[in-house]
Amino acid sequence: MKTDKILVRKHGPIGHIVFNNPSKLNAISLEMWEGLGDAVAAFDADDEVRVMVVSGAGGKAFVAGADVSRYEEERMGDGAQEHYARTGERALRLLYDTPKATIAAIDGYCIGGGISVAVSCDLRLATPPSTFAQPAMRYGIGYRYKSLRRVSDLIGPAATKELLIGGKTFDAATACAKGLVGEVLPQEGFAAAIDQMAQKIAAGAPLTLKQVKHAIAQIVRDPADRELDEAEALFLACYASQDYREGIRAFAEKRKPVFVGR
Repeated sequence: MKTDKILVRKHGPIGHIVFNNPSKLNAISLEMWEGLGDAVAAFDADDEVRVMVVSGAGGKAFVAGADVSRYEEERMGDGAQEHYARTGERALRLLYDTPKATIAAIDGYCIGGGISVAVSCDLRLATPPSTFAQPAMRYGIGYRYKSLRRVSDLIGPAATKELLIGGKTFDAATACAKGLVGEVLPQEGFAAAIDQMAQKIAAGAPLTLKQVKHAIAQIVRDPADRELDEAEALFLACYASQDYREGIRAFAEKRKPVFVGR
């Protein structure tokens, strides 16, 4: 689905995905979940893109939860909630499973589904005014296993319960201390700092990125679901690659490597 609520742009090897519903603090709707999934899939298929940056428009919010005004239209009636849930899960799965690097650039409110999006990214950075909450009990909604698993893997079951059962709101410093975000950066120059990080990652070896992401994904999976043969194959592929030889030569020649993903 084409929607102006998800903005997509590309700057060299960096793909930007922007939640664009600022009048509602980027509260997310069904069409936005569809647009997010489509945007990630498109960047996945683009060999030039090596990093995706996910952010929110307006300077006040990343994603301030679901668009409650659309609940009756989108989440009630026969099969409506299941369709909504599957659409959201598709987007989050694509974001979590992409072999490319993903960065959540959080500036402002990160509520409910916003946290689900953020924890599906590899890296999460936030500005000092950012706040994090999961007010599920206020609306009687549920969270599926994978979404809660990703939060709990980062901050542990106790802190996850503080968010969902205790109804706590974490400020940026608390979220960082608990591991929900990796770093809190000044609001001034935040976009430039995110771009600098994305460019640094994009200059790295794509095969190594793919291998490391896959291996870490197996660590946090249930043991019965781990793809260890694939993890080993990706590990060996790094050392058989043109990029490995380029990296070693570049180090010896004291120059920056130029990686091609092969």
